[in-house]
Amino acid sequence: MNKIDKKVKAVLIIEDEMDMRFYLMIMVRSLGLEPILTRDGVQGLLALSSRLPDLIILDVMMPEKGGALVYQELKTQPLYRDIPLIIFSGVDFHSFVHYIKMLNLDRGIKIPSPKYYVEKSADPDYLKEVIKKCIPL
Repeated sequence: MNKIDKKVKAVLIIEDEMDMRFYLMIMVRSLGLEPILTRDGVQGLLALSSRLPDLIILDVMMPEKGGALVYQELKTQPLYRDIPLIIFSGVDFHSFVHYIKMLNLDRGIKIPSPKYYVEKSADPDYLKEVIKKCIPL
């Protein structure tokens, strides 16, 4: 991670595919935001100890610690649960929500479905609009 200007709003990008990280980095920068790039859930959660971002963009299918487990952790930790979050994935919304429900059965907790879920096939302008809803520019 590189040094980040604390005045500029930051977006934590948790994405394992290099081309998707690059795509998201360019998109975030085009909106005047500072990207924080990580390649898996473990790195993404570790990055939170350095700086709380203004938004998290989270992939679902990743090595080490997948997006569903990261989402579960973010939504159960008081320090992180209110950070706006966009799930950006090739996995469809209903499959993700079903998986989250299954993860939560053993824990006896109810984690909300994500407010913003964008499939990777979405139009780039649509993704920009969702980012703008999460971070007023």
